[in-house]
Amino acid sequence: MEGLIFGAFGRPIEGELVSGDAYRIRNMEHGRLIALADGLGHGAAAAEASQKALSIIDRYVIGHESEVDLMDLLRLCHAGLVGTRGAVMGLCHLNLKDRIWSSLVVGNITLRVLSHRRLNPIPGGGIVGYKLPKVVHIAEWPYCEGDIFISHTDGVKEDYGMDSLARDQGLSVEQAAERIIEKYGAKTDDATVIVGR
Repeated sequence: MEGLIFGAFGRPIEGELVSGDAYRIRNMEHGRLIALADGLGHGAAAAEASQKALSIIDRYVIGHESEVDLMDLLRLCHAGLVGTRGAVMGLCHLNLKDRIWSSLVVGNITLRVLSHRRLNPIPGGGIVGYKLPKVVHIAEWPYCEGDIFISHTDGVKEDYGMDSLARDQGLSVEQAAERIIEKYGAKTDDATVIVGR
């Protein structure tokens, strides 16, 4: 499949065996679906929420191989996470047929594409499974050869220096994600990064 190669790296907060962060990178008929969830807090209860979100996404993809409705997927995750701690989430669909990125973010997930310019969707406040924002903005922009994708949880300090690590062709995408965590990951939180290029 043409397009970007994606990889990720994550680790739990020191002292925990499991991370409350979880991600999914799914091949679709015409592209990829990328999801990053951060269960509130850390430990097993946070992991339960984020893993439940990924299970919902996996079931959705089975029935929607060619089309993705990010808002519909968000609503399914929201309904499915009721009774858990809830999570913040970023969802992104790369449609290679139409050459379009589509994304939405609820909460403090960072998601951006480095293209001809730096593209960041506007996040909505809220918690999936507890309270969604009144308006969720779905950002769309053209996919261009050479685009670089970065998404991370709030356990990673936002810094423009990570862009150069994501661009470094001497590193695999997994190695770039791991280096970003090593350099910018907070010791006081779970941390996960997804890189695509």
